[in-house]
Amino acid sequence: MDIALPEMGDSAGALVSPLEEYQVGQSFYWSLQQSVTLVDDPEVNSYINSLGYRLVTNSDDPTRSFTFFVVPDTSVNAFAAPGGFIGINTGLMLTSESESELASVLAHEIAHVTQRHILRSFERSKRMSVPMTAAMIAAALLGVADPSAGSAAIMAVQAGNVQMQLDYSRAHESEADNLGMQTLVNAGFDPNAMPRFFERLQIAGRFYGGSQIPEFLRTHPITGSRIADARGRAANLEPQRQVRDTKKFYLMREKLRVMSTKNMRELIKTYEDTLKEASSEDQSATHYGYALALLKNSNYTQARDEINTLIDSDDNQLSYHLALADIEIALGRIDAALAIYEDFQRIYPDDWALSIKQVQALLRSNQARQAIPILQRQLDVGESSAVLYRLLAQAYGDLGQKSKSHVWLAEHYHSSGQLMQAADQLRIAADYARGDEFELAKISSRLRQVETDIAMMEEVR
Repeated sequence: MDIALPEMGDSAGALVSPLEEYQVGQSFYWSLQQSVTLVDDPEVNSYINSLGYRLVTNSDDPTRSFTFFVVPDTSVNAFAAPGGFIGINTGLMLTSESESELASVLAHEIAHVTQRHILRSFERSKRMSVPMTAAMIAAALLGVADPSAGSAAIMAVQAGNVQMQLDYSRAHESEADNLGMQTLVNAGFDPNAMPRFFERLQIAGRFYGGSQIPEFLRTHPITGSRIADARGRAANLEPQRQVRDTKKFYLMREKLRVMSTKNMRELIKTYEDTLKEASSEDQSATHYGYALALLKNSNYTQARDEINTLIDSDDNQLSYHLALADIEIALGRIDAALAIYEDFQRIYPDDWALSIKQVQALLRSNQARQAIPILQRQLDVGESSAVLYRLLAQAYGDLGQKSKSHVWLAEHYHSSGQLMQAADQLRIAADYARGDEFELAKISSRLRQVETDIAMMEEVR
């Protein structure tokens, strides 16, 4: 059953072109990385991208490109920038009780992007230049992701007597709920997860006061009528294919819990208490989190015992074997870890997390030549990230190929929004490439592109 959507129109198209829209989002993403260190765990990012694109392919715009990333912030929030940049706070994943609940928020944010809601919110400023529009949106979104970072930027923009408003209109929220619900159902998730999660957030919000209200409630106000509408839509919908929550969701939720805790001993005690309780429920995710917490607390032997028990019960779960490899590396047994990676490349060829961890171990054991084909394969299958570029720079540097090393280091900086450093690395690469006309031409062309990006960002500022 399709959901009838209100006729909203898209006059935002008169404000910026699709290319300019992407540039607005990218400028925000670059700026964000200057104030926040994003989660770079390859397993967590691989999971979020897999979930995100599962929803995108079932959305109203399945061919649009998206960039999903995780912000290490325990507050419950998610936010979308023009051009398909969607951030998920760790707190959102830790608060979600099921994969369908997490998916419901992501589907909602995807709808904000496909319907260009943020650009519509700025239609009143359509007479401004694109750089100024980019500055307004980036400043507002930075305020969502990091209030201290956003406030200065917002003040700078408002100094030009421009009023701004980030909060989505009621019509935009309704449209995102409608589209998000349809996407959720098309992807096989439980449609009741959306009103259930909204209701729990609304109840939790009553216990906060003033500035303590979760950011998601500030930018996506949840009312009783909105929850009732979501319940009504869910009651009239049945998933086209009911899919159970993946175990990966529960494993990655525990991994984030371990990564974000400030008191490891207390968390270990919590895990131990939970595991002592007699329960018929599957506690494999709890055992997994317990093992990771023990590893982080340097209890290597106990951590390995926990992981081996999990492997005995489910030998095909890659996360368990990657955790075992982490334990072997912590014990100084890199060869044992490399053997694990090699075995599982046969079962899960080109898996992102597996490949990145294998490369990191290869570089630690001075095997850069073996690492490069694995990294190149990730490029061939369309992967790109600051982590990948940094590892390529390190590998070529270890082999003494200085020009290539600096080229990839430039890509690392560019992907991270450090544009001036990227340009500097390309100039150094050009010095090392003297005598190789073809390589020098490629570097010079890339340098011109980066300098164009620098000029654009200077305009935005």
